[in-house]
Amino acid sequence: MTPPPDSIRLVPELRAVHLERTPQMTAAVSLYCGLKYDLDGLPIPPEHERVSILGAARRLFSAQQRTLELPEPLWMRFLPAWLLLSSSWRFGALVARRRRRTVVHAMELTPLPRLLGGRRPTSRVTTACTAALLGLVIRSSVDRICFASGPARDLYHSLPFVAGVEYRTILELPSPGPGTASRAVPSSVAFAGLLADRSGVHELMRAWPAVEQARPDAHLVVLGGGPLLEEVRSWAALAPSSRSVLGQVTRDEVLSHFARTQVVVAPSVPDGRWTEQIGLPIKEGLAVGATVVTTAQTGLAPWLEEHGHVVLPVDGHRVPDLTAGLLRAINAPLPRADVIAALPAVDGRIESDRWLHDVS
Repeated sequence: MTPPPDSIRLVPELRAVHLERTPQMTAAVSLYCGLKYDLDGLPIPPEHERVSILGAARRLFSAQQRTLELPEPLWMRFLPAWLLLSSSWRFGALVARRRRRTVVHAMELTPLPRLLGGRRPTSRVTTACTAALLGLVIRSSVDRICFASGPARDLYHSLPFVAGVEYRTILELPSPGPGTASRAVPSSVAFAGLLADRSGVHELMRAWPAVEQARPDAHLVVLGGGPLLEEVRSWAALAPSSRSVLGQVTRDEVLSHFARTQVVVAPSVPDGRWTEQIGLPIKEGLAVGATVVTTAQTGLAPWLEEHGHVVLPVDGHRVPDLTAGLLRAINAPLPRADVIAALPAVDGRIESDRWLHDVS
C-alpha cells in the first residue's frame, strides 16, 4: 500500500494551471477553497478536495502530515485566513507534540504602502509598524520560502526579521513546452488574459492602429473574457482583417494559439493593490518560443530584458511606448530556437516545489 503524502498544499483559488502541473509536483494532500474562472467546465480530479476556511483549519489542526505549503502571506485579501490556518497548524503540532513546518512560494511585488492602502496613501508610521508586525509573523510562522523572482525576494526582505527565514530564489520560468517546433505565422500577435483595465487592454487598443498603419500585414488575436469583452469586440469589428477576438477559451486553446504566434503581448499596469507578479501568458509565450512584449511590472522583467524581449516602462508614454515595442518585436522577432534555449530544463515552479518539500 502506498503511504499517504507527507505534505499538504492549500490553494485558495484552484486554476487550470494547478491541475496541469499537479503530476509534476510533490505528492501532497491538495486542498482548495474556490475555483478560478479558467476552470469553468473542467472536471476537478478527486485528489483535489474543496474545503471552507474553517474546514481547512480543522483539517490542519489534526493532520498527520509534516509539511504544509500555504499561499504567500503578503496576499492581503487572504491574510486573515492565512493567520487562522497557520495558527491551527502550529497549535495542532504543540498539542500532538509533532514536528511540523510551513513552507511558502512567494511572488508578490506590490510595495507595502500600496498593499496596505491601495489607492489611498498610508502614513510612514503605519507602514513601519505593519512591516514589523508582518515580519515578526512570517519569521515565527514560516520555515522556508522560495521566491519566484528577485524583486519578490527584495520586497519580503524589506520587512524586518524575514531575511532570517531559510530561502532560495528560483525564477519562475517555464520549461520548453509542446508546440515549440511549430512555425509561427509572420507578424502575428496574441494577447491572452482578463480583459480589464489592469491588463493594459485600453492601452493595447489605442496602440494597435499605429501598428496596423506601419505593418498592414500584422494581425492581433485577443483571447479571454472579462468586463471589457464587448468593448474589445466592438473595437475589433472596426478592422476585422487585422483584429480578432475569441473571448474566453480553454487553456489548451490558448497554448495552441501561442504555438503559432510570433509575438505575445502582456501590457499589464498596476491597479490598486494588484501588481502583475509573473504573468501566466508570459510563461506560456516563452514556453513556445514567442517574443514577449510586456511592461517592467512583472518580476521576470530583468530576465526578459537581458534575453532580448521587449520590456516597457510602466509609467510614462504608455501608448507610444507600446506601439514602438510591438513594432520592434514584429519587425525583428527573436529566433524561436534562441528563446527556447534560454529556458531551464525544469519549470521554475516545479523546481521550487522540489526544494520546498525536500525532494532531490
